[in-house]
Amino acid sequence: MNVRRAAAPVVAEWSRRALIGSVGVLIAANLQAPQAIASTGDEVSVYLTTRDLSSTLARQPDLAFGRAAAPVGERIEVDPGAKGQTLTAGFGVAMTESSAFLLQDKLPTATRNEVMRSLFSPDEGIGLSFLRIPIGATDYVVGEPATLDDQPPGGSDPSLSGFSIDRDRKYLIPAIQQALEMNPDMKVMANPWTPPAWMKSDDALVTKTGPLGHLKPEYYGAYANYLVKYLQAYRDQGIGVDYLGIQNEPLTPLAFVIGIPESFMDPIQQGILIRDHLAPALAEAGLSPGVLAYDDGFQRSEVYIPSVMGVAGEQVAGFAYHCYLTDPSSIEVQTRAYPGKEQLVTECSSKLSNVDPQQMMIRSLRAGAGGVQLWNAVLDQDGGPKMGNGCRGIVAPYAGQDCIAPVAVDTDKGTYSLTSDYWALAHFSQFIRPGSRRLASSTPSACLTTPVSGHRCGLEDVAFENPDGSRVLVVTANDGADHTFTVTESGRQVTYSLPDGATATLVWNGTGEQRVQE
Repeated sequence: MNVRRAAAPVVAEWSRRALIGSVGVLIAANLQAPQAIASTGDEVSVYLTTRDLSSTLARQPDLAFGRAAAPVGERIEVDPGAKGQTLTAGFGVAMTESSAFLLQDKLPTATRNEVMRSLFSPDEGIGLSFLRIPIGATDYVVGEPATLDDQPPGGSDPSLSGFSIDRDRKYLIPAIQQALEMNPDMKVMANPWTPPAWMKSDDALVTKTGPLGHLKPEYYGAYANYLVKYLQAYRDQGIGVDYLGIQNEPLTPLAFVIGIPESFMDPIQQGILIRDHLAPALAEAGLSPGVLAYDDGFQRSEVYIPSVMGVAGEQVAGFAYHCYLTDPSSIEVQTRAYPGKEQLVTECSSKLSNVDPQQMMIRSLRAGAGGVQLWNAVLDQDGGPKMGNGCRGIVAPYAGQDCIAPVAVDTDKGTYSLTSDYWALAHFSQFIRPGSRRLASSTPSACLTTPVSGHRCGLEDVAFENPDGSRVLVVTANDGADHTFTVTESGRQVTYSLPDGATATLVWNGTGEQRVQE
């Protein structure tokens, strides 16, 4: 199992090394948190990323709290006494075979190490703390998709004698191991896109025509054992899995149109698989990952999740969501219905969603999410390697655009660039650490209550308090206007002006609430 260690204090001095620009030239960016934050609590550090990326997590002149007066511009009130959910997993990405291949085969060793540090190191990067990894085939693979126990058409292997992780040893496992070396505290989620074809109704990983193939009931036990063998095999490689998904996007209706590995699974089937087969198999093997139900879009969770919980409520640790097309308000519904269950957003591609990733993260966190992941960690200049039509925007303003990753590799030049997705993650992961608690904060934007929220919205914000007492406010706006706003907290206030389309992170020490400048 991967070793856990305490998160470094956010207000301590830190430095970061990152690649900036398409040429992939490493530059040092020593961003030092002001010591006054720790000593007085008066000063507020501000970090800014602009829409055009001319500024990326750029340190701005410090602000200082003053006594509360009439607010200037819009008002954001932070209430330290009203705490929400704990950030259990934090922020992260998925390490697919495509991402691992690009890191291993398309970048020089030194450059690959720089990319990994930029993503996962808490000291030299943005300290991503939540990693999603696939069990077998996905749509982001190199060559033909495969599971961990494929058989010839018409064959079967109920005893799993053909089970093997040998394919993963080339790209996936080394990349995951290196990520864990960078951040041993990282939470890992594993989940499958499809069972082996011989377990399915259509004997195929990729369904050619509808309806989608599904796991045959007679193979529920074999599939549970398949997942257990995966956990054991990865444990032997030093990779501990904290969360186990059951089926990626079990309700995806168009997988056969876009030509990707998938499998249908209705909520009753998922509940029976978990309760009667997977939970006993995990217990017998002495394994205890948190089992996550659902793992699909926000919009259908309010029907699917209660059905699963009616069958396997005691065995389910929480729920996984994907960000696409609708608002994360359904997370809040499930938080109220099932207190104590984890709420995690486990996939989001910014070009496939009609909102920017920072907007989605703010809304998901305000709704109760304990962790948020974007999709692939690394993609090439064409948004691949990928199968079929892959991930592509289907709504304005991104219709027809290929999905991007935080890191874009130019396979012709052997260089990389950090994309807008990287900097969106950085505004959260660099400052809000696992174990932090969300603080109530007012938001001037009306977009949060819109069922299908558009791309252009006014001020949106979310606030957290870290275990060391530091407080963090992330603010963004995307409505074509600059915004001046005043943050009020415990009888003190500070004012800042945010350019249109920009994101800002404000950091201060909550222990100095009573010391303000006149």
